[in-house]
Amino acid sequence: MKLSKTLLLVSLLLSFVVFSAGGVSGMSVTLGDGKSYKAEPAASENYIKIKKEGTEEVVSISEVKKIDFSDEKDAEGKKTDTASVEIPADIKAILEKVPDKSKFPNAGGYVIEDEDIYKLNEDGTYKIRSHYIFKIFEDRAVDSGITLSYAFERESIKIAMARTILEDGRVYNLDPKDIKEGDAFQGSQFYSNTYKMVSATLPNVKKGAIIEYVIEHNVFKPLIEGYFCPSVYFASSEPKLHCRTEIRVPKNKKIKYVAKNFDRIYDKNFEILKPMEKPQIKEEGNETVYIFDISNVPEMISEAFMPNYKDVTPRIQFSAYESWDKMFEWFNDKFDRHVSEVSDQMKAKVEEITKKCKTKEDKIAALYHYIQQENRYISIKGDVVSGLSGHPAKRTFDNKYGDCVDKAILMAAMMKLIGVDCYPTILNAGGGTMDEEVAHFYLNHSISFLKYDSKEIFLDSTSQDSRFPFFRSDDHDRNNLVSQLKRIVRAPMPVSKLISNRDVTIKDDGGIIVKGRREYEGQYEQSIRGYNKSLKEEEIKDNFKQSLNATLPGVKLISLEYTDFMDLTRQVVENVEYEAPNAVIIAGDLMLFAVPGYGFNFSEISLKERKYPIDYGYLTDGESTFNFTLPKGYKVKYLPKKFEVDNKYMNFKAEYRETAPGVITFADRTLRKCRFVDPADYASYKADLESIMKFAGEKAVIEKTSK
Repeated sequence: MKLSKTLLLVSLLLSFVVFSAGGVSGMSVTLGDGKSYKAEPAASENYIKIKKEGTEEVVSISEVKKIDFSDEKDAEGKKTDTASVEIPADIKAILEKVPDKSKFPNAGGYVIEDEDIYKLNEDGTYKIRSHYIFKIFEDRAVDSGITLSYAFERESIKIAMARTILEDGRVYNLDPKDIKEGDAFQGSQFYSNTYKMVSATLPNVKKGAIIEYVIEHNVFKPLIEGYFCPSVYFASSEPKLHCRTEIRVPKNKKIKYVAKNFDRIYDKNFEILKPMEKPQIKEEGNETVYIFDISNVPEMISEAFMPNYKDVTPRIQFSAYESWDKMFEWFNDKFDRHVSEVSDQMKAKVEEITKKCKTKEDKIAALYHYIQQENRYISIKGDVVSGLSGHPAKRTFDNKYGDCVDKAILMAAMMKLIGVDCYPTILNAGGGTMDEEVAHFYLNHSISFLKYDSKEIFLDSTSQDSRFPFFRSDDHDRNNLVSQLKRIVRAPMPVSKLISNRDVTIKDDGGIIVKGRREYEGQYEQSIRGYNKSLKEEEIKDNFKQSLNATLPGVKLISLEYTDFMDLTRQVVENVEYEAPNAVIIAGDLMLFAVPGYGFNFSEISLKERKYPIDYGYLTDGESTFNFTLPKGYKVKYLPKKFEVDNKYMNFKAEYRETAPGVITFADRTLRKCRFVDPADYASYKADLESIMKFAGEKAVIEKTSK
């Protein structure tokens, strides 16, 4: 790009300031009224000082039409050969919108324009045009990449334009030759032969730059006939100057929408979004246009343990479907055919797996564990259609791999062979709640819904470490589309348990010997199994020792044993023995001690105040018992008082007791009752957890009675 004739005003002003420091300079500007004035840079950025009718006046650069350096002189007083330059109007308009960074101290950048236009055609096809302009404030917001994916058999996508605008006004356009296209890979577990990736790297992107691009997405064959389900989001992690979405549909087409999270706006800064609960609706030619237009949207500042943004920020979900029936029919057709495709080899394997099982539940558990461990998670898909509908059960069984939908279909087929009703479900795992009010495809996972002996349960065979009947915690408390039953079913929240028992012998020199057992269930068991199963025995022991050393320096690990991590039929049980020197404080005839390694780190209450709920994701129940054997010649002098915290979110109780001569028993239980903690209760909840941490630091005191 030639810059000598096309430098923008900002660049020229900067150059002028630098030159002026070493010589005599002069310039003139032409304002919007067509008149020219002598000028020089003002003290403030984006302003210029002009001499007007014998007085000096400061004006914004937005009022400047042309700048002329023809009067500029060098250090010897000679006129320079700098030509006048016209300012491109579009660049000038963008630069004028950049705010003072000090107004947004937490922001990494600033969204100048965020516009999406959805256009539904009479034949059911649709197009999306997205226009995005972003100012980069901080290095953490620097991102020069554009990556797009599309199914070329159903849709097309292109980068219509993209460019980088630097602070000095230079513009670097993306060369179309630098736009790359290739097959869709995501690591070693996903491949699609009909999904394509379009990617490009914008030139010269760095802190202070502005990036701008336009994406055009054409869907010429929707997933299902009539499928059109735009989502409208307003807030993001960066502030926005302008946010606009248009949904354009033919007048004869009906469309439904649901407004979510407007009834309670957790961050009061987003009260500005309240008018967006209902769109502006206009008739333009043969179209009905739904418009959402909002300016000056603040950034969303996330908090630890907060729910998915979909569940807490105001948003709109559209759907061209009257009900879920069309989607139920589509999934049901695919699932029925895929589940029914079994083979003699599959029947023989089911019989082999279940022949020693005594009950129906034993058979279910055996098949569940088999599919988890003997069928790897690998996704090879032609399109999102096959990604959602899966492949025939026989194919997944023969290949010994598949993605979540494939494994759920295989589960249904194998369960059917033992007389158990089992259905693949579709849900949004680990993300926001699936909206029930309008039908849509914003779903990312598939698990299994089983009905037997008057029971209804969920299982997730994509995990390799879940012992029956537990299923992955990111599936808990989420809506599931069970198409074959034409139902939406909410998954339950099974409680994950951890039971710990320790015998602690206190020695005369202040050291301790600890022996004990720990039993894991649910998420606790899945986590320790998944983390340790690929480690060597010595690595497991080293990790365990390191965790002990955090509170018991110098610990000696004598033994550590677990049940087989690869055996899903057995509960994970830990047996341990270790010694720790100087674990007890000796003060004359007194000894002071606490429960070894006992303490709490509630990082979710690190904030003074919270705007958003705390989301724990799953429920837990932990119990521990420590039996302390005192050294000979010692008796109890002081035991911390019985302690309990009980609120609507959790119950904690703990107690030290002298259970026999020379024996002190400590027992506690921590029960989480709810997944979410309301921010309205945060102050009292924070105080309760802080009181638990304080109690955990208390010590028992024993006294020597004889020498």
